[in-house]
Amino acid sequence: MVTVRLATADDADAIGRIQVESWRAAYTGLMQQDVVDGFDVASRQAEWRQWLSAAPRPRSATFVVEEAGEVVGFAGVGPALEGSDDGELYTIYLHPSRWGTGIGRALMRRAEEALRASGFQSAILYVLEGNERAERFYRSAGWEQDGSKVDEFQGATVTELRYRKRL
Repeated sequence: MVTVRLATADDADAIGRIQVESWRAAYTGLMQQDVVDGFDVASRQAEWRQWLSAAPRPRSATFVVEEAGEVVGFAGVGPALEGSDDGELYTIYLHPSRWGTGIGRALMRRAEEALRASGFQSAILYVLEGNERAERFYRSAGWEQDGSKVDEFQGATVTELRYRKRL
């Protein structure tokens, strides 16, 4: 059985591990290997412990998805970081062993519901250019590419594609 719920500080270690394992699986070949090798589980876990222990920002939430009681993915939403009136899907990661199982769709639905409940009429997300698996996932959920930006990610210059969806 799959359950999506609000994340707590107790989920930080699972979230940090899933994030790094997903990054390594998704970004190998898309980024310099030394950048991928630099993804660090302990530092991500520490950051997630700090974030999840703090009071959430208004209109923001972090969710985890559990399968048989085990955290296997997470998503974070809130106001767009670029300062528009949009909501933003900040992050959505599923453990690579669960890719293609439909669990990510349940997590995406909950994230979109939270954005709508917070009053957003549309939302954006960013995906690393070349991450075709993620792009297919977003397009299948009704998101459409409408821009791009160059950014710094883990010390590397990358192009991120912006997707948008009416909620």
